[in-house]
Amino acid sequence: MRKLKDSKIEWIGKIPEDWNIKRIKTVLCERNESNNPIQTDIILSLTNNRGVIPYAEKGDIGNKSKEDLTSYKLAYPGDIVLNSMNVFIGSVALSSYFGCVSPVYYMLYPRNESDSVGFFNYLFQTKELQTKLHGYGNGIMEIRMRIQMSKLNSVQIPVPPSDVQHHITNYLDRKCSQIDAIIAKQREVIEKLKEYKLSVITEAVTKGLNPDVPMKDSGVDWIGKIPQFTTITYARRLYEIILGKMLSPTAKSGEDTLESYFCAANVHFSDIEYNNLKTMWFSQEERNNYLVKLGDLLVVEGGAGAGGAHIVEKSVGNCYIQNSIMIARSKSSVSNKWLYYTLYSLVKRAYVDFICNKATIPHFTKDKLGNTPIVLFPKEIEETIIVFLDKKCSSIDRQILQKEKVIQKLTEYKKSLIYEVVTGKKEV
Repeated sequence: MRKLKDSKIEWIGKIPEDWNIKRIKTVLCERNESNNPIQTDIILSLTNNRGVIPYAEKGDIGNKSKEDLTSYKLAYPGDIVLNSMNVFIGSVALSSYFGCVSPVYYMLYPRNESDSVGFFNYLFQTKELQTKLHGYGNGIMEIRMRIQMSKLNSVQIPVPPSDVQHHITNYLDRKCSQIDAIIAKQREVIEKLKEYKLSVITEAVTKGLNPDVPMKDSGVDWIGKIPQFTTITYARRLYEIILGKMLSPTAKSGEDTLESYFCAANVHFSDIEYNNLKTMWFSQEERNNYLVKLGDLLVVEGGAGAGGAHIVEKSVGNCYIQNSIMIARSKSSVSNKWLYYTLYSLVKRAYVDFICNKATIPHFTKDKLGNTPIVLFPKEIEETIIVFLDKKCSSIDRQILQKEKVIQKLTEYKKSLIYEVVTGKKEV
Protein backbone atom coordinates (compact mmCIF):
# COMPACT_ATOMS: atom_id res chain seq x y z
CA MET A 1 0.00 0.00 0.00
CA ARG A 2 1.41 3.39 -0.97
CA LYS A 3 2.05 6.04 1.64
CA LEU A 4 -0.23 9.06 2.00
CA LYS A 5 0.47 12.56 3.26
CA ASP A 6 -1.74 15.31 4.59
CA SER A 7 -2.66 17.74 1.79
CA LYS A 8 -3.56 20.38 4.41
CA ILE A 9 -6.64 21.09 2.26
CA GLU A 10 -9.84 20.07 4.06
CA TRP A 11 -11.89 18.96 1.05
CA ILE A 12 -8.97 16.95 -0.36
CA GLY A 13 -7.67 15.24 2.78
CA LYS A 14 -4.76 12.82 2.35
CA ILE A 15 -3.03 12.27 -1.00
CA PRO A 16 -0.18 9.99 -2.18
CA GLU A 17 3.32 11.16 -1.27
CA ASP A 18 4.35 11.74 -4.90
CA TRP A 19 1.31 13.94 -5.66
CA ASN A 20 1.35 17.73 -5.42
CA ILE A 21 -1.12 20.42 -4.44
CA LYS A 22 -1.27 23.21 -7.02
CA ARG A 23 -3.45 26.17 -7.85
CA ILE A 24 -5.70 25.71 -10.87
CA LYS A 25 -3.98 28.51 -12.79
CA THR A 26 -0.66 26.63 -12.66
CA VAL A 27 -2.06 23.55 -14.41
CA LEU A 28 -5.01 24.82 -16.48
CA CYS A 29 -5.25 27.70 -18.96
CA GLU A 30 -8.39 29.62 -19.82
CA ARG A 31 -9.22 29.68 -23.52
CA ASN A 32 -10.72 33.14 -23.90
CA GLU A 33 -11.13 33.38 -27.67
CA SER A 34 -13.88 35.57 -29.08
CA ASN A 35 -16.09 34.51 -31.97
CA ASN A 36 -15.57 37.97 -33.50
CA PRO A 37 -15.09 37.83 -36.42
CA ILE A 38 -17.39 34.80 -36.60
CA GLN A 39 -15.45 31.54 -36.99
CA THR A 40 -18.39 29.22 -36.33
CA ASP A 41 -22.17 29.41 -36.18
CA ILE A 42 -22.44 26.12 -34.28
CA ILE A 43 -23.73 27.01 -30.83
CA LEU A 44 -22.85 24.59 -28.05
CA SER A 45 -24.87 24.05 -24.90
CA LEU A 46 -23.89 22.49 -21.59
CA THR A 47 -26.53 20.08 -20.27
CA ASN A 48 -26.71 18.21 -16.98
CA ASN A 49 -27.32 14.76 -18.42
CA ARG A 50 -25.69 14.87 -21.87
CA GLY A 51 -22.68 17.14 -21.30
CA VAL A 52 -21.66 19.51 -24.10
CA ILE A 53 -23.90 19.16 -27.16
CA PRO A 54 -24.85 21.32 -30.16
CA TYR A 55 -27.65 23.69 -29.17
CA ALA A 56 -29.74 22.37 -32.07
CA GLU A 57 -29.89 18.97 -30.32
CA LYS A 58 -30.98 20.43 -27.01
CA GLY A 59 -34.66 20.87 -27.87
CA ASP A 60 -37.06 23.51 -26.59
CA ILE A 61 -35.68 23.75 -23.06
CA GLY A 62 -33.61 26.25 -21.11
CA ASN A 63 -32.37 29.65 -22.24
CA LYS A 64 -32.68 30.73 -25.85
CA SER A 65 -29.56 31.38 -27.91
CA LYS A 66 -28.72 34.85 -29.20
CA GLU A 67 -28.81 35.81 -32.86
CA ASP A 68 -25.60 37.87 -32.52
CA LEU A 69 -22.82 35.31 -32.13
CA THR A 70 -19.95 37.80 -32.03
CA SER A 71 -20.27 38.11 -28.25
CA TYR A 72 -19.86 34.32 -27.86
CA LYS A 73 -16.61 32.55 -27.02
CA LEU A 74 -14.98 29.63 -28.81
CA ALA A 75 -14.76 26.11 -27.42
CA TYR A 76 -12.56 23.38 -28.90
CA PRO A 77 -12.63 19.58 -28.69
CA GLY A 78 -10.88 18.58 -25.49
CA ASP A 79 -11.78 21.77 -23.61
CA ILE A 80 -13.32 21.59 -20.16
CA VAL A 81 -16.46 23.72 -20.51
CA LEU A 82 -17.50 25.21 -17.18
CA ASN A 83 -20.56 27.32 -16.43
CA SER A 84 -19.38 30.06 -14.09
CA MET A 85 -22.90 30.38 -12.62
CA ASN A 86 -23.76 26.70 -12.23
CA VAL A 87 -20.47 24.92 -11.63
CA PHE A 88 -21.53 24.61 -7.98
CA ILE A 89 -24.20 22.10 -9.05
CA GLY A 90 -21.98 20.22 -11.49
CA SER A 91 -22.45 22.21 -14.70
CA VAL A 92 -19.10 21.25 -16.20
CA ALA A 93 -18.14 18.77 -18.93
CA LEU A 94 -15.58 17.89 -21.58
CA SER A 95 -16.34 19.14 -25.09
CA SER A 96 -16.09 16.93 -28.18
CA TYR A 97 -17.05 19.79 -30.52
CA PHE A 98 -15.71 23.01 -32.02
CA GLY A 99 -18.31 25.73 -31.57
CA CYS A 100 -19.25 28.89 -29.72
CA VAL A 101 -20.68 29.23 -26.24
CA SER A 102 -22.28 31.84 -24.01
CA PRO A 103 -19.91 34.35 -22.36
CA VAL A 104 -20.82 32.87 -18.94
CA TYR A 105 -18.77 29.76 -19.80
CA TYR A 106 -15.07 29.26 -19.13
CA MET A 107 -13.03 26.94 -21.36
CA LEU A 108 -10.03 25.29 -19.68
CA TYR A 109 -7.22 23.11 -21.05
CA PRO A 110 -3.92 21.80 -19.58
CA ARG A 111 -0.81 23.99 -19.69
CA ASN A 112 1.34 20.88 -19.91
CA GLU A 113 0.57 18.91 -23.09
CA SER A 114 1.53 15.69 -21.33
CA ASP A 115 -1.22 16.18 -18.69
CA SER A 116 -4.63 14.53 -19.01
CA VAL A 117 -7.54 16.91 -19.47
CA GLY A 118 -9.82 14.01 -18.56
CA PHE A 119 -8.30 13.82 -15.07
CA PHE A 120 -9.11 17.47 -14.36
CA ASN A 121 -12.58 17.08 -15.83
CA TYR A 122 -13.24 14.24 -13.39
CA LEU A 123 -11.89 16.40 -10.58
CA PHE A 124 -14.51 19.05 -11.38
CA GLN A 125 -17.23 16.37 -11.19
CA THR A 126 -16.62 15.82 -7.46
CA LYS A 127 -19.17 17.25 -5.07
CA GLU A 128 -16.32 18.13 -2.70
CA LEU A 129 -14.68 20.51 -5.21
CA GLN A 130 -18.05 21.91 -6.25
CA THR A 131 -18.82 22.71 -2.61
CA LYS A 132 -15.43 24.40 -2.30
CA LEU A 133 -16.12 26.51 -5.40
CA HIS A 134 -19.47 27.54 -3.95
CA GLY A 135 -17.61 29.47 -1.28
CA TYR A 136 -15.92 31.56 -3.99
CA GLY A 137 -19.18 32.59 -5.70
CA ASN A 138 -20.45 36.14 -5.87
CA GLY A 139 -24.07 37.12 -6.35
CA ILE A 140 -27.11 38.77 -4.80
CA MET A 141 -29.14 35.56 -4.86
CA GLU A 142 -28.08 31.96 -4.38
CA ILE A 143 -29.30 31.01 -7.86
CA ARG A 144 -27.40 33.89 -9.51
CA MET A 145 -24.01 33.28 -7.94
CA ARG A 146 -21.00 33.40 -10.24
CA ILE A 147 -17.39 32.47 -9.69
CA GLN A 148 -14.86 34.86 -11.18
CA MET A 149 -11.97 33.39 -13.16
CA SER A 150 -9.47 35.05 -10.84
CA LYS A 151 -10.97 33.20 -7.88
CA LEU A 152 -11.25 29.94 -9.77
CA ASN A 153 -7.55 30.21 -10.63
CA SER A 154 -6.65 30.42 -6.95
CA VAL A 155 -8.37 27.18 -5.94
CA GLN A 156 -5.94 24.43 -4.90
CA ILE A 157 -6.35 20.94 -6.35
CA PRO A 158 -4.49 17.61 -6.18
CA VAL A 159 -2.16 17.00 -9.13
CA PRO A 160 -0.56 13.55 -9.65
CA PRO A 161 2.27 12.88 -12.16
CA SER A 162 1.10 13.00 -15.80
CA ASP A 163 1.33 9.25 -16.34
CA VAL A 164 -0.79 8.67 -13.26
CA GLN A 165 -3.33 11.22 -14.54
CA HIS A 166 -3.75 9.24 -17.77
CA HIS A 167 -3.98 5.95 -15.90
CA ILE A 168 -6.70 7.38 -13.65
CA THR A 169 -8.58 8.83 -16.62
CA ASN A 170 -8.56 5.51 -18.45
CA TYR A 171 -9.72 3.67 -15.32
CA LEU A 172 -12.54 6.12 -14.63
CA ASP A 173 -13.61 6.20 -18.28
CA ARG A 174 -14.00 2.43 -18.16
CA LYS A 175 -15.69 2.22 -14.74
CA CYS A 176 -18.00 5.20 -15.30
CA SER A 177 -19.05 3.85 -18.70
CA GLN A 178 -20.03 0.59 -17.02
CA ILE A 179 -22.00 2.39 -14.32
CA ASP A 180 -23.64 4.72 -16.85
CA ALA A 181 -24.70 1.73 -18.95
CA ILE A 182 -26.43 0.14 -15.95
CA ILE A 183 -28.10 3.46 -15.08
CA ALA A 184 -29.25 3.89 -18.69
CA LYS A 185 -30.79 0.41 -18.60
CA GLN A 186 -32.62 1.21 -15.38
CA ARG A 187 -33.94 4.45 -16.90
CA GLU A 188 -35.07 2.56 -19.98
CA VAL A 189 -37.05 0.18 -17.76
CA ILE A 190 -38.56 3.16 -15.90
CA GLU A 191 -39.73 4.72 -19.16
CA LYS A 192 -41.31 1.43 -20.23
CA LEU A 193 -43.08 1.16 -16.87
CA LYS A 194 -44.39 4.72 -17.26
CA GLU A 195 -45.61 3.92 -20.77
CA TYR A 196 -47.30 0.79 -19.44
CA LYS A 197 -48.96 2.76 -16.63
CA LEU A 198 -50.28 5.31 -19.11
CA SER A 199 -51.60 2.55 -21.36
CA VAL A 200 -53.36 0.83 -18.45
CA ILE A 201 -55.01 4.07 -17.29
CA THR A 202 -56.02 5.18 -20.78
CA GLU A 203 -57.58 1.83 -21.64
CA ALA A 204 -59.42 1.69 -18.32
CA VAL A 205 -60.96 5.20 -18.41
CA THR A 206 -61.99 4.96 -22.06
CA LYS A 207 -62.78 1.28 -22.68
CA GLY A 208 -63.19 -0.22 -19.22
CA LEU A 209 -61.79 -3.56 -18.09
CA ASN A 210 -63.69 -5.89 -20.42
CA PRO A 211 -62.26 -5.83 -23.97
CA ASP A 212 -64.99 -8.14 -25.30
CA VAL A 213 -67.99 -5.80 -24.88
CA PRO A 214 -69.52 -4.23 -28.03
CA MET A 215 -67.96 -0.87 -28.93
CA LYS A 216 -69.12 2.32 -30.64
CA ASP A 217 -67.41 5.44 -31.94
CA SER A 218 -67.08 8.07 -29.23
CA GLY A 219 -66.93 10.98 -31.68
CA VAL A 220 -63.74 12.19 -29.95
CA ASP A 221 -60.49 11.48 -31.80
CA TRP A 222 -58.25 10.93 -28.80
CA ILE A 223 -60.78 8.64 -27.11
CA GLY A 224 -61.66 6.48 -30.11
CA LYS A 225 -64.12 3.64 -29.52
CA ILE A 226 -65.95 3.25 -26.22
CA PRO A 227 -68.29 0.56 -24.84
CA GLN A 228 -71.83 0.83 -26.18
CA PHE A 229 -73.29 1.18 -22.69
CA THR A 230 -71.20 4.32 -21.94
CA THR A 231 -71.70 7.96 -22.90
CA ILE A 232 -69.49 11.01 -23.42
CA THR A 233 -70.04 13.99 -21.16
CA TYR A 234 -68.00 17.03 -20.07
CA ALA A 235 -66.24 17.78 -16.82
CA ARG A 236 -68.33 20.94 -16.21
CA ARG A 237 -71.47 18.81 -15.99
CA LEU A 238 -70.00 16.54 -13.34
CA TYR A 239 -67.75 18.83 -11.31
CA GLU A 240 -67.80 22.24 -9.68
CA ILE A 241 -64.64 23.98 -10.88
CA ILE A 242 -63.14 26.80 -8.80
CA LEU A 243 -60.20 28.92 -9.99
CA GLY A 244 -58.00 30.27 -7.22
CA LYS A 245 -57.38 33.85 -6.14
CA MET A 246 -55.02 36.30 -7.82
CA LEU A 247 -51.92 37.09 -5.76
CA SER A 248 -52.61 39.76 -3.14
CA PRO A 249 -49.48 41.20 -1.49
CA THR A 250 -51.39 43.51 0.88
CA ALA A 251 -54.56 43.38 2.95
CA LYS A 252 -57.55 45.32 1.60
CA SER A 253 -59.44 45.54 4.88
CA GLY A 254 -59.06 44.89 8.57
CA GLU A 255 -60.93 41.61 8.18
CA ASP A 256 -58.35 40.13 5.81
CA THR A 257 -56.14 37.41 7.23
CA LEU A 258 -52.81 35.99 6.11
CA GLU A 259 -53.39 32.40 5.00
CA SER A 260 -51.46 29.54 3.38
CA TYR A 261 -52.24 28.61 -0.22
CA PHE A 262 -51.40 26.00 -2.84
CA CYS A 263 -49.83 27.07 -6.14
CA ALA A 264 -48.78 25.20 -9.30
CA ALA A 265 -45.43 24.22 -7.80
CA ASN A 266 -47.19 22.28 -5.01
CA VAL A 267 -49.30 19.93 -7.14
CA HIS A 268 -48.06 16.94 -9.15
CA PHE A 269 -49.66 13.70 -10.34
CA SER A 270 -47.50 11.84 -7.83
CA ASP A 271 -48.29 13.96 -4.79
CA ILE A 272 -49.16 17.31 -3.22
CA GLU A 273 -46.50 19.23 -1.30
CA TYR A 274 -48.17 20.21 1.96
CA ASN A 275 -45.15 21.79 3.65
CA ASN A 276 -43.53 25.22 3.28
CA LEU A 277 -46.57 26.79 1.62
CA LYS A 278 -46.59 30.48 0.77
CA THR A 279 -49.06 32.94 2.30
CA MET A 280 -51.18 35.87 1.14
CA TRP A 281 -54.19 37.90 2.29
CA PHE A 282 -57.72 36.53 2.03
CA SER A 283 -61.03 38.24 2.89
CA GLN A 284 -63.83 36.36 4.61
CA GLU A 285 -65.63 35.87 1.28
CA GLU A 286 -62.42 34.61 -0.35
CA ARG A 287 -61.83 32.20 2.51
CA ASN A 288 -65.28 30.78 1.90
CA ASN A 289 -64.71 30.53 -1.87
CA TYR A 290 -61.17 29.15 -2.02
CA LEU A 291 -60.98 26.86 1.00
CA VAL A 292 -59.45 23.46 0.18
CA LYS A 293 -61.34 20.47 1.55
CA LEU A 294 -60.38 16.86 2.14
CA GLY A 295 -61.03 14.85 -1.03
CA ASP A 296 -60.84 17.83 -3.40
CA LEU A 297 -59.00 17.36 -6.69
CA LEU A 298 -56.43 20.12 -7.19
CA VAL A 299 -55.68 20.79 -10.87
CA VAL A 300 -52.77 22.90 -12.17
CA GLU A 301 -54.03 25.78 -14.34
CA GLY A 302 -50.81 27.29 -15.66
CA GLY A 303 -47.14 26.54 -16.25
CA ALA A 304 -45.08 23.56 -17.30
CA GLY A 305 -47.26 21.24 -15.21
CA ALA A 306 -50.58 22.46 -16.64
CA GLY A 307 -53.27 19.81 -16.24
CA GLY A 308 -51.41 18.00 -13.47
CA ALA A 309 -53.66 16.96 -10.60
CA HIS A 310 -53.83 15.18 -7.27
CA ILE A 311 -56.45 14.38 -4.64
CA VAL A 312 -56.16 16.13 -1.25
CA GLU A 313 -55.64 13.04 0.89
CA LYS A 314 -55.16 14.60 4.32
CA SER A 315 -56.70 17.46 6.26
CA VAL A 316 -54.92 20.74 5.52
CA GLY A 317 -56.75 22.99 7.98
CA ASN A 318 -57.29 26.51 6.68
CA CYS A 319 -55.55 26.36 3.33
CA TYR A 320 -56.61 27.95 0.05
CA ILE A 321 -55.72 28.14 -3.66
CA GLN A 322 -53.95 30.74 -5.78
CA ASN A 323 -55.03 31.25 -9.40
CA SER A 324 -52.49 28.82 -10.84
CA ILE A 325 -54.63 26.09 -9.23
CA MET A 326 -58.23 24.96 -9.62
CA ILE A 327 -60.39 22.88 -7.33
CA ALA A 328 -62.50 20.23 -9.06
CA ARG A 329 -65.22 19.02 -6.71
CA SER A 330 -67.78 16.41 -7.76
CA LYS A 331 -71.39 17.60 -7.93
CA SER A 332 -72.57 14.23 -9.25
CA SER A 333 -72.15 10.56 -8.48
CA VAL A 334 -68.87 10.52 -10.47
CA SER A 335 -65.87 10.63 -8.14
CA ASN A 336 -62.97 13.09 -8.15
CA LYS A 337 -60.64 10.10 -8.63
CA TRP A 338 -62.26 9.41 -12.04
CA LEU A 339 -61.33 12.90 -13.23
CA TYR A 340 -57.82 12.43 -11.79
CA TYR A 341 -57.22 9.31 -13.88
CA THR A 342 -58.79 10.93 -16.95
CA LEU A 343 -56.50 13.96 -16.62
CA TYR A 344 -53.47 11.71 -16.14
CA SER A 345 -54.23 10.07 -19.48
CA LEU A 346 -54.81 13.42 -21.20
CA VAL A 347 -51.70 15.15 -19.90
CA LYS A 348 -49.33 12.24 -20.49
CA ARG A 349 -50.67 11.85 -24.03
CA ALA A 350 -50.04 15.60 -24.69
CA TYR A 351 -53.75 16.46 -25.04
CA VAL A 352 -53.39 19.39 -22.65
CA ASP A 353 -50.30 20.68 -24.47
CA PHE A 354 -52.23 20.47 -27.72
CA ILE A 355 -55.17 22.58 -26.56
CA CYS A 356 -53.07 25.09 -24.61
CA ASN A 357 -51.46 28.15 -26.16
CA LYS A 358 -47.83 27.07 -26.71
CA ALA A 359 -46.69 30.56 -27.76
CA THR A 360 -46.59 31.57 -24.09
CA ILE A 361 -46.92 29.80 -20.76
CA PRO A 362 -49.49 27.01 -21.25
CA HIS A 363 -52.80 27.60 -19.45
CA PHE A 364 -55.28 24.80 -18.89
CA THR A 365 -58.05 27.25 -18.11
CA LYS A 366 -61.26 26.70 -16.18
CA ASP A 367 -63.16 26.58 -19.49
CA LYS A 368 -60.73 24.04 -20.98
CA LEU A 369 -61.02 21.84 -17.91
CA GLY A 370 -64.79 22.21 -18.01
CA ASN A 371 -64.88 21.22 -21.69
CA THR A 372 -62.74 18.12 -21.16
CA PRO A 373 -64.63 15.09 -22.50
CA ILE A 374 -65.10 12.21 -20.07
CA VAL A 375 -66.32 8.67 -20.67
CA LEU A 376 -69.21 8.04 -18.29
CA PHE A 377 -69.56 4.46 -17.00
CA PRO A 378 -72.28 3.10 -14.71
CA LYS A 379 -71.34 3.88 -11.11
CA GLU A 380 -70.59 0.30 -10.07
CA ILE A 381 -68.28 -0.19 -13.06
CA GLU A 382 -66.56 3.16 -12.42
CA GLU A 383 -65.85 2.10 -8.82
CA THR A 384 -64.48 -1.26 -9.98
CA ILE A 385 -62.17 0.47 -12.48
CA ILE A 386 -60.90 2.89 -9.83
CA VAL A 387 -60.12 0.06 -7.39
CA PHE A 388 -58.29 -1.76 -10.18
CA LEU A 389 -56.30 1.34 -11.19
CA ASP A 390 -55.38 2.21 -7.59
CA LYS A 391 -53.94 -1.26 -7.08
CA LYS A 392 -52.29 -1.55 -10.49
CA CYS A 393 -50.74 1.93 -10.45
CA SER A 394 -49.43 1.44 -6.90
CA SER A 395 -47.68 -1.72 -8.06
CA ILE A 396 -46.14 0.03 -11.07
CA ASP A 397 -45.11 3.03 -8.95
CA ARG A 398 -43.36 0.72 -6.48
CA GLN A 399 -41.39 -0.85 -9.34
CA ILE A 400 -40.43 2.59 -10.62
CA LEU A 401 -39.36 3.66 -7.12
CA GLN A 402 -37.17 0.57 -6.79
CA LYS A 403 -35.46 1.39 -10.09
CA GLU A 404 -34.99 5.01 -9.03
CA LYS A 405 -33.36 3.86 -5.79
CA VAL A 406 -30.96 1.69 -7.79
CA ILE A 407 -30.08 4.70 -9.95
CA GLN A 408 -29.57 6.86 -6.86
CA LYS A 409 -27.22 4.30 -5.28
CA LEU A 410 -25.26 3.88 -8.51
CA THR A 411 -24.99 7.65 -8.92
CA GLU A 412 -23.73 8.04 -5.36
CA TYR A 413 -21.27 5.19 -5.86
CA LYS A 414 -19.98 6.78 -9.07
CA LYS A 415 -19.42 10.13 -7.33
CA SER A 416 -17.71 8.46 -4.41
CA LEU A 417 -15.51 6.41 -6.75
CA ILE A 418 -14.44 9.48 -8.73
CA TYR A 419 -13.55 11.38 -5.55
CA GLU A 420 -11.61 8.48 -4.04
CA VAL A 421 -9.61 7.97 -7.23
CA VAL A 422 -8.84 11.61 -8.20
CA THR A 423 -7.63 12.36 -4.68
CA GLY A 424 -5.49 9.21 -4.58
CA LYS A 425 -7.25 7.51 -1.69
CA LYS A 426 -8.13 4.54 -3.92
CA GLU A 427 -5.21 3.09 -5.87
CA VAL A 428 -6.06 1.86 -9.37
